[in-house]
Amino acid sequence: MLNSTLAGPNSDLRQSEAQAQLNAAYRQVFGNAHLFEEDRSLTAESLFCNGDLTVQGLINALALSDTYRRLFFDANGPYRFVELNFKHLLGRAPRNQAELSEHVQILADNGYEAEINSYMYSAEYLEVFGFDTVPFDRGAISQCGESNVTYNRTRALASGFAGFDGDQQSQLLISLATGSTPRDSQKTPGPGGRDSQRFVIRWTTANPVGVNRRVKQITTVPFSSLSSAIQSVHRRGGRIASVTES
Repeated sequence: MLNSTLAGPNSDLRQSEAQAQLNAAYRQVFGNAHLFEEDRSLTAESLFCNGDLTVQGLINALALSDTYRRLFFDANGPYRFVELNFKHLLGRAPRNQAELSEHVQILADNGYEAEINSYMYSAEYLEVFGFDTVPFDRGAISQCGESNVTYNRTRALASGFAGFDGDQQSQLLISLATGSTPRDSQKTPGPGGRDSQRFVIRWTTANPVGVNRRVKQITTVPFSSLSSAIQSVHRRGGRIASVTES
C-alpha cells in the first residue's frame, strides 16, 4: 500500500506510474516468467512504492532475490546465467568472449551477489538507465557505439513478449568464441556433416600441466565438441585468445 509519499492531488496518477514501473521491472528482470504471490519481492515493492527505493534499487533487489536465484542461477550453468544477466540487467548481449569470461570469473571468485552488483553499479548501467529507468531490450533500437554483431546477439536472446527465458542452454557461447553471429554459428556445415568442420582454440593458462608445460595452448576440436571444449578451458582457469576454423 502506498503511503503519503504518493498522496495528494496526483496520488492516483503516481500510484499508476509506480505500478507500471513495477510491472515493467518484473517483466524485464524475470524474463517474462509467471510469478506467484509468494515469488514476488514484497518488501522491495513496498519500499519502492513508498519512495524509499529508486528504480535501480528495485531492479537490484529483484535480481538478488531468492526467486531470481532459483530461476536463473540454480537452474543454469554459469555461461547461460551470465548471458541472461546481461539481457535482464543491461538490456543487451555480451559483446565478446572476453566480456563473458570476465563475468564468469567474477561469479567463480566472488559469488552470486558480486556478479549481480557488477552490472547494477557499472558505469554503463548508470549512463544508460540512471536511477529511474527500468532496463529495456536495447537490441530493439539502434545503439550508438554498438556493433551489428552485438545487435544480432541481443536479438538471439530475445524470447518475445509472451516468451520466457527458461531455455537452459547457452545461446551465445559458440558465437562469442568464434566472433560470429548467432545464426552463422548454428549453421550446419556442408555434405561432410558437422564434424567435418574443425576449430582451433588458442588459449592461455596460468597452470600448465603435462610434459609440454607451455602457457599458450592450442586445442583442435570438431564443431560438435566446440562448446564443451570452451567450457573445459574456463574450468581450468584458462583464457581464450581466439577460436578459428581450421
